[in-house]
Amino acid sequence: MISAHHRSGIQIRAPHLAGSATEAAAWMRDHWESMQQWQSQAPKPGVPIKWGSATRVVPDRPGRWRDVEPRLISPSRPPQPHDVLVAQVVQIGRHTGLELDTGRKAKFFPGDILGLVFGHRYATRQFLGDVPPLMDYYHILSQGGVCGRVLSAPPKFSEPTLVRPLGYWSVEADRVANLRDFALQPVPNEQRPHTILVVGSSMDAGKSTTAASLIRGLCQAGMTVHAGKITGTACVKDLLLMADCGAAQTLDFSQVGYASTSQESRESIEHLCRTMVTHLSAEEPDYLVLEVADGINQRETRFVLDVFTRRGWLDDLVLAVHDALAAPTCIHLLQEGWGWEPTLVSGVATISPLSSHELRALCNVPCFSSNELAEGRALHLLDRNRATRREVAERSV
Repeated sequence: MISAHHRSGIQIRAPHLAGSATEAAAWMRDHWESMQQWQSQAPKPGVPIKWGSATRVVPDRPGRWRDVEPRLISPSRPPQPHDVLVAQVVQIGRHTGLELDTGRKAKFFPGDILGLVFGHRYATRQFLGDVPPLMDYYHILSQGGVCGRVLSAPPKFSEPTLVRPLGYWSVEADRVANLRDFALQPVPNEQRPHTILVVGSSMDAGKSTTAASLIRGLCQAGMTVHAGKITGTACVKDLLLMADCGAAQTLDFSQVGYASTSQESRESIEHLCRTMVTHLSAEEPDYLVLEVADGINQRETRFVLDVFTRRGWLDDLVLAVHDALAAPTCIHLLQEGWGWEPTLVSGVATISPLSSHELRALCNVPCFSSNELAEGRALHLLDRNRATRREVAERSV
């Protein structure tokens, strides 16, 4: 367990218990010298700035300290979700690099200056974090540059990387820049292509690979596919994979003004869904493939399923599961909660012929590995549902 030491932001780890006062004192003694080194040194004018991919919707991000410093606002008020922060690396921990807009992971070092953004983080196999009250130091929560305060983590994780706030990035002279300032808004659009929603049993169930494999199979069959990630913590890696597999257009929640969708309201999630669907549908592709983060038991995932079901935006539901036993439970929850049966099941549970055999023995829904999806072996199921939808639409005219 990790325990927070209030305003300092410093974390102390004990094997199973919160850190004691003795441990806290030992940590401070061991690291105080390096922390003070950067506290007492002003960055040189030509020092470069690394901006995390979570900030990529923010325009006009200078690359040198001389151009950044005049636009900083004192970090003297508590942060808000999606506020943009310029900070200095004080102590290297779990995160040793920052994902840039290009997807490249740039290594950073103590003293480096980073462009980050505050956000909550929900991740069952990574850091659980929040946007805290005012603190002297903050933690890097994700490789894309989301920062905040770590609340808990898996037992074998190292301490979070510690950063010192230098100032909030400003939109105007007296206003803190927030991703919401640069968010896309819904566009008028009555058309909606055939929409596939990819959900999972949990984090790391294989949702991104499943979505990318579906895109590959559809594109190889000559279809135009637009794709996106609706919820999660900002990172461009999954969007780049979708593009690599053939998606003609990609979009995610960070471009709608969210560093993370954790703890967002039901109304915010509905606005996010509407914005993404209308933008991705504008050029009338054949298919939309949309991934939802985490598992179906997660709060914001359930909000997304509520929205798509109520608005009639969903044509095919694809389920990714980590193991065979998860499939029957997830199928039951989807049927009971939203009246949906998955069109197909994939995910980590199909990683080998044996695990696929176990999955098929427990599941009465068609099951496909990622390779089979990429080869187009599930297209007949999607085409059948697409044809049914077209017939219904024609009869209603």
